[in-house]
Amino acid sequence: MRLRPLLLLCLLTAPLLRAQDAALKDTFAQAKALWATQGDRVDATARFEQVLDALAPKAATLDPAWTDILCQTYNWLAVLDDRNPATKARATTRLQALIDLNPDFDVDRTLTSQRLTGIFDRLKAAKLAQVKLTCVPEGGQLQVDGKPAVLLARKFLPFGPHTLTYIHPGYAPATVSVDLGPQDVKPVPFTLTRTSSTVTIYVQPSGAEVFLDGRPLGRTQGQAGPEALAIAVPMGLRPEDLSAGFVLDGLKPGKHDLELRAPCYRPKRLALDPSFATPFADHVLEPIRLEPSRATLTVTSAWPGGELFLSGEDRGPLPAKALQVCAGAYDLAVRFPSGGYTQAITLAEGGSLALEVKPKPRLAFLGLDGSQDFPGRDRIQGLLAGLGPRLKHLAFQTARPGETPQAALTRLKAAHDAELFLLATPVPGPAIHEVELQLSTPEGETERLIVKPLEDDPLGNLIARLNAHPTLIEPSLGATLLDLPGIPGPWVLSATEAVQKAGLKLHEPILQVDGQAVADRAALHRLLEATNHGSVRVLQPDGPPVDLPILREPLELPLASPRFAYPAVLAQLRLQALGARGDAANLLKLEIGLALMHFRDYDRAIEELRDAHLGTAPGIGQGTLDYETGRCFMGLGLAYRTEALQAFRDALKYPQATLFGPDGPRVAPLAQQSLEDLK
Repeated sequence: MRLRPLLLLCLLTAPLLRAQDAALKDTFAQAKALWATQGDRVDATARFEQVLDALAPKAATLDPAWTDILCQTYNWLAVLDDRNPATKARATTRLQALIDLNPDFDVDRTLTSQRLTGIFDRLKAAKLAQVKLTCVPEGGQLQVDGKPAVLLARKFLPFGPHTLTYIHPGYAPATVSVDLGPQDVKPVPFTLTRTSSTVTIYVQPSGAEVFLDGRPLGRTQGQAGPEALAIAVPMGLRPEDLSAGFVLDGLKPGKHDLELRAPCYRPKRLALDPSFATPFADHVLEPIRLEPSRATLTVTSAWPGGELFLSGEDRGPLPAKALQVCAGAYDLAVRFPSGGYTQAITLAEGGSLALEVKPKPRLAFLGLDGSQDFPGRDRIQGLLAGLGPRLKHLAFQTARPGETPQAALTRLKAAHDAELFLLATPVPGPAIHEVELQLSTPEGETERLIVKPLEDDPLGNLIARLNAHPTLIEPSLGATLLDLPGIPGPWVLSATEAVQKAGLKLHEPILQVDGQAVADRAALHRLLEATNHGSVRVLQPDGPPVDLPILREPLELPLASPRFAYPAVLAQLRLQALGARGDAANLLKLEIGLALMHFRDYDRAIEELRDAHLGTAPGIGQGTLDYETGRCFMGLGLAYRTEALQAFRDALKYPQATLFGPDGPRVAPLAQQSLEDLK
């Protein structure tokens, strides 16, 4: 399996980033040690500069821990610069950068000289004033001028007006406005009023979606800290096994339903009784563990090169055996080098599903050409884009969002990602009431169908034709059968020598097959189709039961039938031919040649027919192939009269050959008539 470029980049860079973080922290620790314990100012400065170069360009996006390291780095560099006359002036610049980065940060006054500390305090006082916060209850969140801020007992803010808001779950928020000037130290007290109860939950796994009374509240995140130790240990868990605490705020009096959902886990529902909200209080639930919900999927194929996708996620090459996946519904797709397979599946919890898949032609809907509006435009476009579930023999896909039909066609042809294309084009006129559907193969074989967008089911005819699969092999007993009035079963008109030796009598009806009565040829055919073994027991009026093998006899592809969409038929034949060998491959060459003759593509049809070789048994065989080759040469015109004559002469050598199927007309008389017509 090849990793996609973006995924590969993420996989390669994630360990690298973690390694860089560790190395940078190590450099910071070395710098402090070189100065604090060894007095090596030069090497310490060099290492602090490395940390500064790495962090300063992304200061605005650093998390609090890295921001603190950057502030400390500025502090240490200011101390080191101050000890060198050549860099002494730069110390003030370091302190100003520190203040700009985090106004609440205070220098290490045991490390920093009294002179530098005085400079630091003067720089702060030139731009910042103090507010002293008292908060009841503690543990809430602070906003300054509408933005989240770190909650400290003492904060430094720029001169001018500010709005401070204190928020705590279960309480009404409070807001205080202050106007700060030089030398100000203003007290800002917050005492909140209780308005509801809160419930804090810790969940395993993290990332679970939380619903209260059916209303989504968000997802649990991160990991719990030491505060969860007391509730985690009794359940055999560590705090880091749980999500960070998720607070259900605004719990009003009455009953409440809590639900947790996470992919690959069973939903968990809890009832919160009225005691949680009366009286108002803060509650912490025991840790909630979600139970895994998984299933087993096996997907195999006799065709090589398949790659499995579940709802768009690449799950690797086939065979995929006993794949552990989340229970639920999926759009399953398998991409083969040619063709594809799609199916909507539902995997029940604890269940297993095994699929043996084979490629189907991929039908790509390119879109509705043009932008002109007309009655039913959105309807027909939506119906076309939703064709997939209605198709039996095709894997369906659509163009990419925003992609024009021409761009989609170019991309799909270049990548060999589809065997069929469907394009819709409004039929021009004073008012547009019809749309032309163009179904084509990459080689150019095309059929067109006119539909009316506002009909009950404008695509019904197209879907019926795409779903109609011509029968090319039928089960047989090696006998020619007739339905005759008054005869209780199909009448045996003729049979092969082997079948007669097995005991089947001519000119008598077949009454039963495997103990089941058969009234006519259609009933017998249905029984043969449904039989899983290779032979059946046949009963005629006078005589013992006869065991006969089920033969698989070829049929010719019917041409010009309104039941079939011939580009789809041709795409299916070409796909089947990719993996065919021997007699099956030769028969498919005949069928592909016939399909090409349907499109009057005689030159390519000849290439298929002249490469095929069939047997001499009665029915569809070499005589059939030679006769169709003669017809194809006739389609090319009089320039190929000689080749047509030779093909019809070759067909005469096989008097038992037939057209259409084993019970079809004999080829020899038709070939002889064609020879007479060409004289």
